[in-house]
Amino acid sequence: MQSVLLLQGPLGPFFQHFSRFLASQGIRVHKLNFNGGDESWRCAGTNISYSGSLADWPAFLDETITHHHIDTVFCYNDCRIYHQYARQYCQEQLIGFYVFEEGYLRPDYITLESNGVNAHSPWYGCIETLLPGVLPVEKNDHFVINPTFKRRIGYAIRYYIFMQLYYRRFTHYQHHRGRTCLSEGLAWLKGFHAKNINKKRDKSLNKRLIIEHSGHFFLVPLQVTDDFQIRIHSSFENIHQFIHHTLMSFANNANENDVLVFKHHPMDRGYTNYKPFITHECKRLNIDKRVFYGYELSLPELYPHCKGVVTVNSTVGMSALQHSVPTITLGKAIYDIPGLTSQHGLDRFWKKPCPVNKKLIHQLRYFMLNHTQLNGSFYGEYKKTCEQIGQRLLSLNSHSTAHTTVHNIDYQTKPLSVLASQAKPAA
Repeated sequence: MQSVLLLQGPLGPFFQHFSRFLASQGIRVHKLNFNGGDESWRCAGTNISYSGSLADWPAFLDETITHHHIDTVFCYNDCRIYHQYARQYCQEQLIGFYVFEEGYLRPDYITLESNGVNAHSPWYGCIETLLPGVLPVEKNDHFVINPTFKRRIGYAIRYYIFMQLYYRRFTHYQHHRGRTCLSEGLAWLKGFHAKNINKKRDKSLNKRLIIEHSGHFFLVPLQVTDDFQIRIHSSFENIHQFIHHTLMSFANNANENDVLVFKHHPMDRGYTNYKPFITHECKRLNIDKRVFYGYELSLPELYPHCKGVVTVNSTVGMSALQHSVPTITLGKAIYDIPGLTSQHGLDRFWKKPCPVNKKLIHQLRYFMLNHTQLNGSFYGEYKKTCEQIGQRLLSLNSHSTAHTTVHNIDYQTKPLSVLASQAKPAA
């Protein structure tokens, strides 16, 4: 690894710190900025602004990689419109492509994989064949990440302010969220408010579920409205469709003494409120007394009393499995493995959820710790996190040829017109 290109990173200064770490290792660093928010945290090395159209992006990417002799590309989230094409380009040109994402294991972990994450992971679809030989031994050098929500609010507000201030320089930019910069900034403030006003009510709901419904409630962790894991890695068009499907199945198949609990995603508090929709559907299906909705529910407290978890592909599913809670995924998830998740459909799951193979989940956790997870954070502990990344990259690079040959990598390139149709212009 001699010359690196950084695309978009997490909101905040993580790529700024990462670029400095790479430069300190003697690696040439080049950072591509797509809007004013990206520019607000300047990186070490060369900072390049791309103000062209989406149609011109492939030629620009090819020219940049060729001119700077790029051998490795990093990004956060491989499903963003610009990153999708970059991923395909790098696969075709045999250029290293590494993707950061929030951790499969939470808290205290981030994800780093070559070629993609979740259903794009090189391990997806074959991981179950690798687990039997894994000896689960927990690492002892784990460090705890302190809460970062307030810091993330500040990063988001700063990002969208600068994105708006320099909008005229990047008029062709297409953001992965179809909202105005002002609405994005306000959503983070609304999210902070929602967190505080729901604490007391949800604490009471937590107690009620444990006292009145222990062993008889199913948990449904909702994902972020704009989650690419829904849009790309499931058959659902949006969260509303997933909720409707779940409620219909529950009403028609669950035991009458069982209840359903929807939990709002913490990063989606300021963007959406599914309660009116759920209330309307529940009344129509005559199950309004059996369905609850919460924001600040304590999952560790609820897991021992939970009958099962229903998710598309949320990382909460992985957490539930680690607590031996029967789980079913309705989309593509890296942890959707026979012996761990239920494989016989949602209608059957309500009455016959498959138990979790405890040995297998320990093996999967250890496998992920060694191949996909890093103890660290995008929003703090930057020095320790970058050191962890450096160690993992040495390991990944030494095995990259084998991974490319053996594992399931999708080399089918979508036409740019198809990719462009998935993007929404930012206002």
